[in-house]
Amino acid sequence: MKTRSGCNRFFTHLICVLSALVLLPQAAAGAQPPPVDVGLITKLAGEATYWNEVSQKTPKPAQVFIKIRKGDHLKMASGTSLEIVYFQGGRKETWQGPAVIIAEETGSRAESESAAKGQVAVAMLPSEASQGLRRIPALLDQARLGRSGGIQVRGPGEGLRKTVVPGKKGQTEIARAKETYQKWREQTGAEDITPEMNLLGTLAEYQQYSEMEKVIQNALQRQPDNEALKELEQWVQEKIGKSKQ
Repeated sequence: MKTRSGCNRFFTHLICVLSALVLLPQAAAGAQPPPVDVGLITKLAGEATYWNEVSQKTPKPAQVFIKIRKGDHLKMASGTSLEIVYFQGGRKETWQGPAVIIAEETGSRAESESAAKGQVAVAMLPSEASQGLRRIPALLDQARLGRSGGIQVRGPGEGLRKTVVPGKKGQTEIARAKETYQKWREQTGAEDITPEMNLLGTLAEYQQYSEMEKVIQNALQRQPDNEALKELEQWVQEKIGKSKQ
């Protein structure tokens, strides 16, 4: 026969179990996965901020070569020019501020339809052109973290595989990236370094540092004041120096 205190303990335990069962679905629903990466800021002239209702509600200053996630809001000040390349489909958008846009899987939409008129120019990149660009955030993170005082711009990237000598698959990918670069370069403005960054992403995947140095120097001739390129150049030169020791 159970005592009154024993019954109380039983009912208390039962209430706790039932409460946990009720709250568990709510907690699971609240633990939303982070938004997927959908694109990359490849050019920025002026001031812009970005935020995301799911993962980052506090606006932060946008920077060139940070990745864009689905649902990101980007607010551009008057006179700002912002270029985004979307990984899926290779859509390149150039927006002129003032504007607020929202990133979706394959492109952006203006927060207000009336505000979008005449503010965006769209171009389509070669079909394979965005694959190397996917790796640029991880490459920049690795370069910054590899130097004293370096910090990540926005979360962990996809990561770079530690493959020193590319196999047959790697050689094929590098050759294809170089071919894409040559065709793309002929169709791109002199100051646009998107073709170089795409090629860099593929070369970095297989640690082709000597070739990366040449591509970076070529890009710096087009954009001599680009701080991200200067960081990459220093990091790559350090890698080359270490490999010669």
